[in-house]
Amino acid sequence: MEREHEELMRSDFREQTTLTRSVYDEGVTDAQAQQISAKTEQIDQRWSDGPHSQQWQFLSDAYADWRDRPETMARHLDTVEHNRAQGWDTLDEVQYRSLMQARELTAPDREQDRTRGRGRGQISRER
Repeated sequence: MEREHEELMRSDFREQTTLTRSVYDEGVTDAQAQQISAKTEQIDQRWSDGPHSQQWQFLSDAYADWRDRPETMARHLDTVEHNRAQGWDTLDEVQYRSLMQARELTAPDREQDRTRGRGRGQISRER
């Protein structure tokens, strides 16, 4: 993957993530939500059908894994970094940077869960 393609992929993924989160903003109308959804689908389709679909899928999967299982992903990243330090690269450089970007993009979600005093998947019993 050429550097300029990777930079565009990362920018598009960041935009897609921001747009997806914005659907839940207060005051977003149904029409606006549909426009946002259409834009995120366009971005996804462009990369899913393109020559870098495997790297896009890896980034998408890494994002979902960091969002849904941050503790597991943190351990996985520790293992990857240990192996890299030993010269045993199990991921290419683009994949490694995708893990790092996915971690960065999900950090606000993890912080929000911490400040609420619960992890993902826990049900709030507040009244």
